[in-house]
Order: sequence, then C-alpha cells, then structure tokens
Amino acid sequence: MGKGLTRPFLAQPTPTIMKTHHVLPLLFAILASATIARGADTHPSPETQELANQANRAMAEENWTEARQLLETALEQTPDAPELWIGSGFTLVRLDRIEEARESYETALALYEKRVEEEPDNAGLVMNVGYTYVLLNRRDDAMAYLEAAAEHNPDEPVFERFSAIVEGLEENFSEFIIPEHEPE
Repeated sequence: MGKGLTRPFLAQPTPTIMKTHHVLPLLFAILASATIARGADTHPSPETQELANQANRAMAEENWTEARQLLETALEQTPDAPELWIGSGFTLVRLDRIEEARESYETALALYEKRVEEEPDNAGLVMNVGYTYVLLNRRDDAMAYLEAAAEHNPDEPVFERFSAIVEGLEENFSEFIIPEHEPE
C-alpha cells in the first residue's frame, strides 16, 4: 500500500516517481549517518545490524508486522539506538498503533537530544532531532529547534536548507508522521 512520491527526500529533483520502499532505506541512511562518526562503543553489533537490515527489507515489502518483530528483537539488544526506535515508530504507525508509535518517536527524540548534548556541533545529530519532531507532527518545534541550531552554527550549510528539508520530510514521509488528534 505504498504511496507514490513525486519528490525524494531532501527535495532533490528526480526523473522518476519514488515509492515508499525506495525512500525508507534513504531515511535510515540519513538518520544513521549522524552516528557513524561516533566511537566504536555506539556501533551496533553485527547481529543487531543484520536484524535492522532484515527489518528494512520487510518494510520495503510493506510487511509491517515482520519488520516490527525484527525491530523489537534489535531493540532488546541495542535499546540506545534512536534509528531503531524511528523504524519501530514507522512500523507502528503503519499498523495503526499510534500511541505506541508516538512513544517510539519520543524515545528516539530523547536519545538524539542526549547525543546532541554530548556533541552540540554535530549537524547530523541536530538535524535528526528536527526530523524526529516532524515525525511526531511537531513542525513548529522542529522549525524552532533548527532555527536555533542555525544561529548557533551559522557556517553549517545544511542549516541553510532546513526549511526545505522539513517540507520534503513532511511530503515524502507523511505516512509515517503521527496523525493529528481529531476533535472528539
């Protein structure tokens, strides 16, 4: 039930229409990129990495239940990996388990914020906080956070495009964003 996307993440032009299964690996790569430079103690074990890869393949095939089970196992092994919590949130949104998805995204947000405290000049980590706010459907918080980061790091080129990046995320990953509460 993948939704056709007319523009890939980061608002870059493309000659083809992208499908959700093409974009998921890209988002995981973007989210994981901020952690690559960190010490070896933060890298997942080969077993956890394999579980994440299998979950990614299951998501690409839109097998949300299998992906969720794989991510649960990976999170048991590596509970401090925000990327796994983001993936968990993806699957839970698609399984219509919205409150659990919100909890997964909130956990990822807390983990990213902790990392930003340790590495305040790591633009990738800062952007991941902004992305996670968007997934939580907290656009205003994302924009305020990223504006403050841009002021703190005026020479960082990624912050010059943060508004377009947020818009691209909202457009291309709308099916993974926590829906707004409907008035009762």
